[in-house]
Amino acid sequence: MYNQNFDPLSAKYLGNDEVVIRSLKREIQNILSSYVGWFDTFCELIQNGLDALDVRMKLKEPDYKAMIHVLVDLQKNAVSVTDNGIGFEEQQYTRFLAPNFSFKSGNTRGHKGVGSTYLAYGFNYIQIATKSPSFTAIGKMENARNWLSDENPAGNPMVIPDDSDIFDPLFANIDRGVSVCIKYDENTNPKDLSWMKITNAESWLKVLKIKTGLGAIMPNENILIIVSVVDKSGEKTEAQCQGIGYLWANEMFEKVQKYTDIKLKMDQLYRTKGDTYRLPSKYMNLNAIYDIWDYNRLQDEITIDETEKKIIDECRPIVYFCYAYSTKLWDKFSESLGLRNGINVISGGIQIAANNMPQGELILIPLKKNAGRQFQLHIVMHFENCFADLGRKGFQKDIVDFSKDIARRIADGPLNKTKKCFRKNTGATPDDLMRQQHLDDWKVDMKAHENTNPLVLENENFFLPMKRVSITSEPTREQDVIALFNQLLAGGVIRGIKIMSTNERFTYDGLYHIIIDPPVDNHVFDKIKNPLGILRDTLGDLYEEYPAGICSEPKVLEYKFSLDGLIEDIESGIKNSNDINLVVAWEAAEQYKEKFYITSLLLDENIYMRQYHGITHKLFDITTSQAVCDLILLKDLITYLNNPEKCKDEQEQYDD
Repeated sequence: MYNQNFDPLSAKYLGNDEVVIRSLKREIQNILSSYVGWFDTFCELIQNGLDALDVRMKLKEPDYKAMIHVLVDLQKNAVSVTDNGIGFEEQQYTRFLAPNFSFKSGNTRGHKGVGSTYLAYGFNYIQIATKSPSFTAIGKMENARNWLSDENPAGNPMVIPDDSDIFDPLFANIDRGVSVCIKYDENTNPKDLSWMKITNAESWLKVLKIKTGLGAIMPNENILIIVSVVDKSGEKTEAQCQGIGYLWANEMFEKVQKYTDIKLKMDQLYRTKGDTYRLPSKYMNLNAIYDIWDYNRLQDEITIDETEKKIIDECRPIVYFCYAYSTKLWDKFSESLGLRNGINVISGGIQIAANNMPQGELILIPLKKNAGRQFQLHIVMHFENCFADLGRKGFQKDIVDFSKDIARRIADGPLNKTKKCFRKNTGATPDDLMRQQHLDDWKVDMKAHENTNPLVLENENFFLPMKRVSITSEPTREQDVIALFNQLLAGGVIRGIKIMSTNERFTYDGLYHIIIDPPVDNHVFDKIKNPLGILRDTLGDLYEEYPAGICSEPKVLEYKFSLDGLIEDIESGIKNSNDINLVVAWEAAEQYKEKFYITSLLLDENIYMRQYHGITHKLFDITTSQAVCDLILLKDLITYLNNPEKCKDEQEQYDD
């Protein structure tokens, strides 16, 4: 048993004078500054363990079964990774923590000699246990992170023999290998393992198969993964998986189809039926479309220039993509894991991978049109003969540019033809069983209504203002919003809009004209008689210049139950906010707050912003403060008509 103290930095210098120490501190600080990811600790511990397993598997030992164990202890705010790989020899054990010192070759997942330094000096507690046929040791180093920040430390931190229990009890059961434990505290980054809110082993396993080397792009079924989690109350859960491999996004969802299969079916139907074909239901209303292409297939699907051809020949990229119908899929998956609200472990963007594992943070896909699609499309690109820079921060510019260009062309080319296969967004989310029952009831009711109440337009006074609306309950879906809106138009409550057409098959719901026609008093604001009118000053000399009134060119109208449905359509690229002039919805909901803000025209101080009769709100871009479109939020409108004072208090929420 090795029982000597040693200074890991002795591998980098022969003296311990102040100049040398300061230089080494700067070197270590530069290394630590490159580690900014929340999962970097896991990435480094796991890749070291997997590299050790790879070395031992090459020995072809009979009955050897490779294993890696990740122990997450939320109670003790610590994580350990244990492997039954090759283990350390004495020289490796005493040197591997020094900066830029590595015993690994360029064929391993890590070989720059910075990851272990990050683990040792980025935290205030590290325990290292190792055993091999010729060497056994258990050591710990404490307060290294504090030492790094101390201008006048009393000596360098030392790895000292550790007589306490090994953090991971499983280490006692392996014949050789390494177990490394890291503890978090207020001075480390991250500070608290429980911040992510993941409390069970199954969820941690899924996360680690997305964010670390456990998510191997080329799977290896010979490695057993064990993940153990101790939650804050001390309850322990365990999850096992035979084989390392990336958790592909399409495995998370139901109702998905492979792009290749969709394309083959489309081509087949086009040859036999022309462009009027209808895809079978299995290819419609999909949650996601996915595929994985090698570098040969990539060149068949999109046009490649000479510069890109050189990268392909050298790096042989593999491209995986998953195109989700809505960004809600990413949110729902994260919610299923119990992740902290607002945190997504997988989302739209480019995940570059090298050395058979994902590395670095997601890169935004630079779409030039329908830009919201960039948040729906998750792409993984794996490159051979390619390495991330210091601390897995990023890759060479030519690799990043290549990835962006390829991702954009996949989105704008092949995938653009498959959008019709997605399920539709409405913004409303009724219970499925109740919705079906309502649908059946509605069919019966509408048949009876058709026979007994045909449409008759004989009363010349039909469009005069009504004393009550005919809708008897609040809207629960988009169709109810349309019905209520038309009631308000017919009843004269909203007077500045004339519906031109509706179209359920085209991208947008309909067209309308803005009208301001005589007599003028029909459009002028009056707090009691005409509360949705325009200020007389706004009208100005309009009637003198246009005595017959005005009627605008056709403008685009959208109906939604809530603005959530609109935001999803914009983000998915199905609709473009630049095309939409007016949105009629029951309520605003919450999603708009990420990129937009609302100004209420139901407040006295904002009435001047109403340019035509009936508009209740305006939507603005949160970045540029430019107006996006007009809004009619029916829930607020009804409250305003029934109880203006109550509505005033509620409208102030939009200023928060």
